[in-house]
Amino acid sequence: MARDIPEINAGSMADIAFLLLIFFLVTTTMDKDQAYIRSIPKKIETTIPPVPVEQRCIMAIKANNKNQLMVRDEIMTDRDKISERIVEFYTKNEKITGTNINNFPLYTFSSMAYINKKIDETIARTEMMEAEEYSDEMIEFTYSQLAEWEKKKRALKLYGADALPIFDQTANIRIEVQTATNYGLFSKIHSEIQEGIYELRNKEALRLFEESYAVIEKRFNQDENNEDRQKLDLLEILYPARIIEVTPKQ
Repeated sequence: MARDIPEINAGSMADIAFLLLIFFLVTTTMDKDQAYIRSIPKKIETTIPPVPVEQRCIMAIKANNKNQLMVRDEIMTDRDKISERIVEFYTKNEKITGTNINNFPLYTFSSMAYINKKIDETIARTEMMEAEEYSDEMIEFTYSQLAEWEKKKRALKLYGADALPIFDQTANIRIEVQTATNYGLFSKIHSEIQEGIYELRNKEALRLFEESYAVIEKRFNQDENNEDRQKLDLLEILYPARIIEVTPKQ
C-alpha cells in the first residue's frame, strides 16, 4: 500500500534566504583600495624653457623590484623614518636667509611690497597677453599666477610678520618605483610623505592659531568658511605638497 509523503512547506525559504543575504552584507567587511588622487597639471604649449631644478631641491625616493628603498641616494631599511626625512627636507634651511652650502632647498622671504609689485607685474602681463591674443591656455596660466600672488598677500597678512617664508618654488618630492615594486611599499611611501607634511602643518597651525591642522581642515570641510580657507592656504604655502611620480621602470 503506497503511503502519502507530506509536502514540505517552502513558502518561507525565500524570506530566510533574503534575511541571510542581508546578514552577510551587513557583517562582511571589505578591504578598501589604497590609492592616492593627484591633480595632474594641464600641459601648456610655450617657448619658455623650464626652470632648471638643482639637485638640492629634489627629495628623491626610489624603490626597486626587490622592494629596497633609497632616499636621497641613501639606502633606508626603516620605512617608518621616511617622514623624518621629509620634515628635514622642508625645515633644514627654514630659518636661514641668503645662500649656504648644504644640500637642501632654500627659503626666500617675500615682503608685502614685493608681493604687491609681483601682482602689478602679473596684471600688466595678463593685459598684454589678452591684447596680443595669446592662447587661452597661456592667459589662463597667467591668471593662475595672479591668483597665487593674491593668495600669498592674504597669507602674509594672516601670518603677521614682515615677510612670508616661501619654500623654493622648484623643490619637489620625486617618487620613482619599478613595475615589480610591491604596491604596499608604494602606498607606504605616500603615507609617510603625507605624515611628514601633516606634522609640519600641524605644528605651525598650533603655533599660529592654537588649534590643530586637522581641526581647521575638518571645520572647513563642513562649512567651507573663508577664514578657515585662508588658514589652510597659509599652511599649504609654508609647506607645499609638490609630489612627482615618475613612470615606473622595468
